[in-house]
Amino acid sequence: MNAEVGGGPIRAKVAAGKPLFNAWLSLGAAFAVELVAEAGADLVTIDQQHGIGGHAEMMGCLTAATAGGVPALVRVSVNDSGLIGRALDAGAHGVICPMINTAEDAAAFVGSVKFPPLGRRSLGPFRARLAMPDYFRAANGWTIACGQIETRTALGNLDGILSTAGLDMICAGPNDLALTLSGGAHSDIRAPEVIEALDLLLAKCREHGVISAIFANDAAYAKSMIAKGWQVVTISTEARWLSEGARAARRVIDGVE
Repeated sequence: MNAEVGGGPIRAKVAAGKPLFNAWLSLGAAFAVELVAEAGADLVTIDQQHGIGGHAEMMGCLTAATAGGVPALVRVSVNDSGLIGRALDAGAHGVICPMINTAEDAAAFVGSVKFPPLGRRSLGPFRARLAMPDYFRAANGWTIACGQIETRTALGNLDGILSTAGLDMICAGPNDLALTLSGGAHSDIRAPEVIEALDLLLAKCREHGVISAIFANDAAYAKSMIAKGWQVVTISTEARWLSEGARAARRVIDGVE
């Protein structure tokens, strides 16, 4: 069970008991944050692993999230204390870290997210301090440490990972799970072994009191995961939404639709 269980807008939304819409943003565009906030996103994820843009774009997106009244997570590119601290200091409500495969990975990640005594985060919340009075004392219960579970190795270490004090949330990556579980043979997120792995992960999250989040490629997949009880659900990315909307418009012009 996590040492810090209270505080913060994301936890408050989860506690309401309804599935949350996590708008996953990869273009580094602040205006996109404002648009999804207007559309009713419960939270946003600013992707700095497989997304476009660097620190300046992240800062713009976090500022837009504040303006839009929506909490923001940042996915960093690697389990690095400098990148994690920079995102949190800039005002991210939490960090998503890829490739958490072992309890040691989880402990290192949490150590970068949380202040002592739970972690070793350095003090310097230049923008984050604007979010609340006495940020230092409140931050450990307010910030979200979210590790991604994406590999066969991680599935074999779930109890150790999920029992890490301070690990607040996991994000399941079905695409990478499909790749690793098939030995690179396919990326079918609906394959039986992938669904079985996701069911196990969801059950373990409930057992350990960790918030469950999942990236869904499409609406049908998202609906099936919501029915199973996943708490935070992403449906594709804004880049995909733009591409699909443009293709639909092209079909209208061509008289196909």
